[in-house]
Amino acid sequence: MSRFVSWWLSSFVFMASAANAQAPAPAEPPSAPSATLLPAAAAPASAPDTPDTPAPIVVAVLMLESNEAGSDAAPGVTSLITSRLAESPRLRVLSQWDVESALDDEHQQQLQGLKSCERGDCLQELVALTGARYVVAGRLDRFGDQYLLTANLLDAVGGRSLARPRAEAPESEDLLRTAQAVADQLFAALVPPEESVVARPLLGGSSRTGGGGLLLGLRVNNNFIDKLSKVNPGGDIEVGYWFHPEWVGFLQVGFSYVRSTQEGVRSGLNVLPSVVGARHYHNVEKSLRPYWGFGLGVQLSFGDFGIFQSTGTLPTVMGFAGLEYLVAGSVGFQVEVGTNVAQAVMGLSESKLGDGLNLDLNAGIAYHF
Repeated sequence: MSRFVSWWLSSFVFMASAANAQAPAPAEPPSAPSATLLPAAAAPASAPDTPDTPAPIVVAVLMLESNEAGSDAAPGVTSLITSRLAESPRLRVLSQWDVESALDDEHQQQLQGLKSCERGDCLQELVALTGARYVVAGRLDRFGDQYLLTANLLDAVGGRSLARPRAEAPESEDLLRTAQAVADQLFAALVPPEESVVARPLLGGSSRTGGGGLLLGLRVNNNFIDKLSKVNPGGDIEVGYWFHPEWVGFLQVGFSYVRSTQEGVRSGLNVLPSVVGARHYHNVEKSLRPYWGFGLGVQLSFGDFGIFQSTGTLPTVMGFAGLEYLVAGSVGFQVEVGTNVAQAVMGLSESKLGDGLNLDLNAGIAYHF
């Protein structure tokens, strides 16, 4: 199983790295061992720098060391960290393969011995061997089903360690998220927050990551009730708060108009005065991001679908999934499908107090503050 995970991670990163590679390998190999050392100033330049475009920060990511149990996954996790850092235009990332391709066997062995270097003259040797001021090294150890990932970001010129992020993965399926979390901490140490804020294009490209912000939304929906045979339009006003980079808590106030074609049964307004829920976003760093969530609350029903005078409030248990596309980093367009589980259960029971089988199709627009 561990070999399969390593193969899967390596394959995934191979495709990602092909699209995001930032630094080409040197065109010609060195002709003599004495020429194999790469000074930092000799690192290949991608394009002439302008006053408004600072030179990219050169960082080398060395292969993670590991215990025997974690050796299969270490190459894949190393590649994940490398490709994650390479996504930023502020960094020019060199993998260990990029570095070793310019070294002879003797200096490759020397590089292996410098992975644990943290201070002293060995840091200057790292600069000479890698051609990078910043070097990332670390370990991936496996204990049973759990993995422990530790990294060390070295400023080889300044002679100090800038960051030592660590993260645990309960099982192999969590390695992708763990590697991304460590890479994001390394990036934060390399690029100060005030430098990481860039202008967002109107469409695609850069996007907004949640966390500590507000959300205000207006949604229109169409509810199919009674074996999905009737159309019942409605709408919601939503206020939300990002209490986590991937989670939004929200309060919805809405209504829908229930239409009935049965003789003697009148149509009526179905009011949802309060629904409190949470929405979990995936790929929050992208413009197009899927999400899922749930909501709990009460529903006041009129007409044949639960008579308010005799039943009072009815429970609402919502489940939903959808997609949001973020424009200009603030305006999100949403498409969502959901169902009211409580109404379905009560409608199918002998009491017939609920709406029965139901399916909500929602379209919305949200502004992220």
